[in-house]
Amino acid sequence: MKKIKIFIILIVSSLQLLAQKFPAPPASPNRLFYIQRSNNAHTVVYDANFMNAKTLHAEKPVNVYWIRYDETTHTQKLNAVEKALAYGVETERNAKEKDSFDMRIVALKKRTLKVKINDSGKPIATMQINGIEGQLCKVFVQLENEDAIKPTVKYIELFGKNLSTGEAIYEKFVP
Repeated sequence: MKKIKIFIILIVSSLQLLAQKFPAPPASPNRLFYIQRSNNAHTVVYDANFMNAKTLHAEKPVNVYWIRYDETTHTQKLNAVEKALAYGVETERNAKEKDSFDMRIVALKKRTLKVKINDSGKPIATMQINGIEGQLCKVFVQLENEDAIKPTVKYIELFGKNLSTGEAIYEKFVP
């Protein structure tokens, strides 16, 4: 059993290295997760938005923006089309858990995330990853027809951590 567990950890670690051909965004204490796509290194970042030191903003608990890796690395707001059709979020208070929000990414409404503050006071986004409740850390989107105005998503990879054990978890699916 121990050998199988080690083998699974090695596979997940190898898959994570393959998807890390782009630079990881700089660390931030408010970082929830980020999305990278196969067509370029530009990264969509999802950060927690606080009203005060430990309370998520009631109306806009998540800030979403680009990190553009051009000649100079800089941040940029999502435009209206990106918000409405792809990377924008819909949030609502979670009725069962105080100080948490249910969140859906516009392009992937079938998967619900929960944004909350963990026991260590750090903001996290949690969801089911391969059947396990986990903290989402990174999303990688493999595109086809990358040069098209509207490229096709070939598959999506989710990288996270098991909330119970802290071990790496991974899921790959076709939307």
